[in-house]
Amino acid sequence: MLHYKREGSGKVVVLIHGFLGGISIFDKIFEPLTKQFDVIAIDLPGHGKSDAPEGDYTMYRYAEDILDVLTHEQVENAYWIGHSMGGYITLAVLEKQFTNIEKVVLLYSSDAPDTPEAIEKRTKQQHEILQNGVGAFVDGIIHNFLAPDAKTEDILFAKEVAHEAKVEGLVAALGAMKSRSNQRNLVDATTTPILVIEGEQDKAVTPIETSNQNVTKVFTNTGHLGMLEDAQTVTREVTKFLKK
Repeated sequence: MLHYKREGSGKVVVLIHGFLGGISIFDKIFEPLTKQFDVIAIDLPGHGKSDAPEGDYTMYRYAEDILDVLTHEQVENAYWIGHSMGGYITLAVLEKQFTNIEKVVLLYSSDAPDTPEAIEKRTKQQHEILQNGVGAFVDGIIHNFLAPDAKTEDILFAKEVAHEAKVEGLVAALGAMKSRSNQRNLVDATTTPILVIEGEQDKAVTPIETSNQNVTKVFTNTGHLGMLEDAQTVTREVTKFLKK
């Protein structure tokens, strides 16, 4: 089973991190959320303290691993918060109706599939990780995940979290992102309330554009890791959305 932690009380909130992430990437928002919610944060396979994955992965397979945790914890209804790839996984769960998600928060995520150019880039990254290891890859890419004026302490912390990943975990995640479904129609049609938090300086994902009145969008003046760069705003907006 995946490594996870659960703290707080109230309505259950499931926190799913993204590529190069882990439970600790949510450190600045985790404790504030536990004051009002029962929060479960999960390390995806090959990230944080979870074991390396075996074989290829899809967003649906990640979802099944997460649902094993929720079954173990006897959780049937929850709010889901997905950062980046965690958002892709959350949309996969919503699409297949694997469990009852009452509200969704997409943190710096997207509903679009990879372009052919992105797929080619991720394939090259898989080879790079296999050849040079996690450390060299992380050190060469992590700055792209934060705003140009991000605090040095946030950059170093993001690097520290990313260094915990295993080669197999990153290769599997890149493969899953390459093959993920186009979820634009789902976002356009869903009746599940969704909050999209988008970084004005985020160059890592394709922005979500929809006229669905069930989807609300707010912005932070951050890069791709706004929960590090502006945790106060992220916590405030998430809490306001989940409580209304």
